[in-house]
Amino acid sequence: MYWKTDPGLSQPDVFHCQLEFPVATPETAPRGVPQHGWMVFAGLSHPKSRGSVHLSGPDADDPVRIEANTLSHPDDLETAFASIDLCRQMANSAPFASLLKREAMPGKLDAAAMEAYVRDSAVTYWHQACTAKMGRDAMSVVDGKLKVYGVEKLRIADASIMPSMTSGNTMAPCVVIGERAAELIKFAHRI
Repeated sequence: MYWKTDPGLSQPDVFHCQLEFPVATPETAPRGVPQHGWMVFAGLSHPKSRGSVHLSGPDADDPVRIEANTLSHPDDLETAFASIDLCRQMANSAPFASLLKREAMPGKLDAAAMEAYVRDSAVTYWHQACTAKMGRDAMSVVDGKLKVYGVEKLRIADASIMPSMTSGNTMAPCVVIGERAAELIKFAHRI
């Protein structure tokens, strides 16, 4: 489900998936994960927090250092709280009455404990993107033909070139990016 926590927004800022099993992080697992249960997996579709990817050395085999900076923007934390409230409303609605025995997590928490829970439970939706964005500004990595600025004969054709996140899954945009890359390469090499 894609939803707006504020009707004035131009696009959904949260999305939820209902899972038939509970998911915990290493930090939240000690709170007690039920053996049987379900959950509403809440997510931010357009977080304002920005991470970074850094080279750790000069060799191609040197690992990159990723600084996710998850929930570093205060608006993201507020949206996360709103998302949890929305999940609770859905879980406690009449259609779920026969499925809900209790709320295992996060449970009734004060403001500080809720912030700790949100930070401890934050994970990605495994759709990392936007790390080598297409554009013309100083932060852009590729041009409109998917060519890397300053590097000869190198193109990038994956979710990293998206200048901003899509509201939905990244698979469809990646297919479009791949198809466009194929067209550009065929044209460039007269194939």
